[in-house]
Amino acid sequence: MSVEVIFLGVSAALPHRDTANAAYLVRIGNERILIDCGPCILQQLDSVNVSPAELTHVFFTHRHGDHTLGYPMLMLWYELQENPNLALPTLIASAQTFAALDTLMDTAFGNVEGVTASAPRIVLPQDAPAEVQIHPHIRLRTFPMQHSDFAPVLGVRIETRGPFGEHAIAFTGDTLPNPNIGVLAQEADLLVHEATLSATLEPQYAEGAYGHSTAQVAGRNARAAHARRLALTHIEAATLEQRQILIEEAQREFEGQVFIPVPGLRLVL
Repeated sequence: MSVEVIFLGVSAALPHRDTANAAYLVRIGNERILIDCGPCILQQLDSVNVSPAELTHVFFTHRHGDHTLGYPMLMLWYELQENPNLALPTLIASAQTFAALDTLMDTAFGNVEGVTASAPRIVLPQDAPAEVQIHPHIRLRTFPMQHSDFAPVLGVRIETRGPFGEHAIAFTGDTLPNPNIGVLAQEADLLVHEATLSATLEPQYAEGAYGHSTAQVAGRNARAAHARRLALTHIEAATLEQRQILIEEAQREFEGQVFIPVPGLRLVL
């Protein structure tokens, strides 16, 4: 009954040659929760020997392509399977993000015999905190982040209890610093925080810019929330070559474990 996080990719919009766009798989008992669905999601899942058939939920933080462009391919995968009893995952997003997903699907493949329409949906508010119980012992809590008017972001906190133990995993998605991160990450076992920018390498952006945060901001938020571990993700390709600088930048703010995951890394809480 362990809780496991698999890092499928950690790159920003333009991936590094050795990784792919930011995406994560959370395994809790028989539940498989995919966080974001970028262009290479089928390859990312296959690289860790996970079939889309195993997915029970797909959560989309926002509509930007590096987080959603794999959605039509994922739905096509289900359409092309021969098992008529194959269950579709429950899709979870805001109404604005769902509108973009529907447009993507219509543009790429059309209706694909209704597979897309038959997938269960949970629509969450974009401008207010929300909660949804996806399992008797698993709760999702979402909080608006600060990223883009075109693509508003929901950060997500996954909480477990009962046979899975009491755990919390927080994902900021893409965001500037904002007060909701403190609630999202409060005493989390793991805070997955975007660090697209670096206060060390780009001091003019020390407090964040263009809808994104620095490793310094991530470390500060982890410390304020009393998180236990901090994973820095959504890293620019050029910055990945200097990953130690980002880790040390966050460590100056946060005394807990700080790391930049490599694709395929599995973390058991």
